[in-house]
Amino acid sequence: MKLTLENVTRTYKGRIAVDDITCELTPGVYGLIGPNGAGKTTLMRMLADVLKPSRGGIAVNGEDIRRLDDRYRDLIGYLPQDCGFYSYFTACRFLQYMASLKGLNKREADIRIDELLQSVHLQEQKHHKIGKLSGGMKRRLGIAQALLNNPKILILDEPTAGLDPKERVRFRNLLSDISGERIVLLSTHIISDIEYIAKEVLLLRNGRLVKKEAPETILQELSGKVWHVTAPASELPVLAGRYIIGNLQRRGQEIEARVIAEQTPPGLASLQPPRLEDIYLYYFGDSPESEA
Repeated sequence: MKLTLENVTRTYKGRIAVDDITCELTPGVYGLIGPNGAGKTTLMRMLADVLKPSRGGIAVNGEDIRRLDDRYRDLIGYLPQDCGFYSYFTACRFLQYMASLKGLNKREADIRIDELLQSVHLQEQKHHKIGKLSGGMKRRLGIAQALLNNPKILILDEPTAGLDPKERVRFRNLLSDISGERIVLLSTHIISDIEYIAKEVLLLRNGRLVKKEAPETILQELSGKVWHVTAPASELPVLAGRYIIGNLQRRGQEIEARVIAEQTPPGLASLQPPRLEDIYLYYFGDSPESEA
């Protein structure tokens, strides 16, 4: 399975939301990260065939998805950022309804629904009305509907929003387990969700794909640039004005900070191994150094 984007562009009223993206995805987990307004949701909606590109094309194994039409939709599972629910449906009834839209027969759907409710730990809420479910439960139900047709291409927009840490770990493990035979693309602001499971990370900024690499390859870019700094609290304005600052903690009259800097920053500084969160700050931070 190969999903190819070639010069994909989408404009809204003269504004470019996605700008000339060309890349290729094969089975595995891909993390799509970028600041708000970067074009992540627009890109995912085009991949889900909800929006059409203004220019360029998307193909599966060399065949344009416009020609595949229904055959392409049979291949995909999609969880939008805002998943519309009928609040008076029960969790089971909603999945039955979605299964019928996806062309599953009743016997096949009932078996699949039971499996998925167990996978997302909603068995006990099977007959509860959706309007009574918590935000995290609704998100898990949305994940279940995306997996109903056992898709070969899984598109997930902020899938872990509203999930507690334990649920996020469980979900990451589920994605890692099923990704061997399918393409999984997920966008998230929770960098730890993809740090250990992503085959590649796609960095999107102002609608443009600025980087598509394996996490370990991207992390090499920050080797020798991440520091643990201990300095007087009075030095904080200087550090904040010159460098990208991640974690910050006050200890009496001193501060301890995780700082991204090309050169050794002032204070007591020691090098640290970079993390994927540092990459996010490096590319999308708002310090003078990162803007340069």
